[in-house]
Amino acid sequence: MSLNKALILTVLSCTVNYGLVISPSYSQNLIKLPKDAKPDPTFTPRIKPTPSTFGRENPPPNLDRINSVGQFDIYRLDTGDGINISVLRFPEFSAAGNVDEEGNVVMPILGRVSLKGLSTSEAEAKIAYELGQKYLREQPEVLVALTGTRPAQISILGEVSRPGFYNFQSGSPLNVVLQTAGGTTQQADLRSIILRRTLVDGTIIEQEIDLYTPLLTGKEIPSPLLQGGDVIIVSDLQVGDDRDYDRSLVARSTLPQQVITVRVLLPSGTGTALRNLSLPSGSTFIDVVASLPPEDALLVDEDVALLRFDPQTKGIVTQELDTRKVIKGEISQNVLLQDEDVIVVSRTLLGKVFNAFTVITQPIATFLGFRRFFDFFLD
Repeated sequence: MSLNKALILTVLSCTVNYGLVISPSYSQNLIKLPKDAKPDPTFTPRIKPTPSTFGRENPPPNLDRINSVGQFDIYRLDTGDGINISVLRFPEFSAAGNVDEEGNVVMPILGRVSLKGLSTSEAEAKIAYELGQKYLREQPEVLVALTGTRPAQISILGEVSRPGFYNFQSGSPLNVVLQTAGGTTQQADLRSIILRRTLVDGTIIEQEIDLYTPLLTGKEIPSPLLQGGDVIIVSDLQVGDDRDYDRSLVARSTLPQQVITVRVLLPSGTGTALRNLSLPSGSTFIDVVASLPPEDALLVDEDVALLRFDPQTKGIVTQELDTRKVIKGEISQNVLLQDEDVIVVSRTLLGKVFNAFTVITQPIATFLGFRRFFDFFLD
């Protein structure tokens, strides 16, 4: 047997053993199924479909990181925002309108696209990705511009004159928001203002803002982009943390409440009189002396005491004042006044007030009780 014939027989033997059939009319090999193997009519290929919607669990590429630095400088789209979408070289996909109540915008051909909670750059990436997956061979260049911002309801808590819910335009400056709430109280710590925000996926992020240091240095006041649902908490000034805190500087700024009320309790011809003085924030005891009419000259002649409610101890703080010394320019007597301070004239009247404190203790347990006490005292 020749060598060529031996090679041919060897190849034929291998093809029979492994179930391969060589046909002279075909150049490819076919694999025979075993006799007992039958195709399964219910079998379907397990192909992962291309998603039609995108979000945090299924994001398009290049989304901004949730916990990245500067998160509060990113404006996120929501119901009521006006946007303009431009698809370069494919104007048939371009659109303009408002984000609807479900957080969607309607684009030609593409249909509804959810943009709630996304920044404009994330919205650009999402729209480009979806167009590239469904209608175009490659992702187009997409530009998303904000044409109008939605109204924003913001909660303001802590040391402000009027805590509560306020409606602003998204992006309003922080100092304007605080002024709308009546300004900060004189117990506020402007070094620690907490801004809290809940993202679309439920993540809660916080930022501590210092408005006090810019007052000292003259630098620009921080102003994060405020959005609907934000919570602003103005911290209170803790005992021991106020040693290097210049209350006079803060009082003269535009951040605290701009008008304070100081009450003056003094003897009169008919008994006792109570005068309510409206003074600019940052006023001192000398401003009270200058605001009273000439017939109240007894403020100079009589003993004078300042009464103030202390929210830390929930008690009454008393300080004696010397009107003659403050008129002569003694700084220690010219104290900085706070909202709802009470100045009592004459030692006799001061004794009556303290006697009433010992009898009526319950109303003085709160700041509101301190305010109402003097109305009751005059009845």
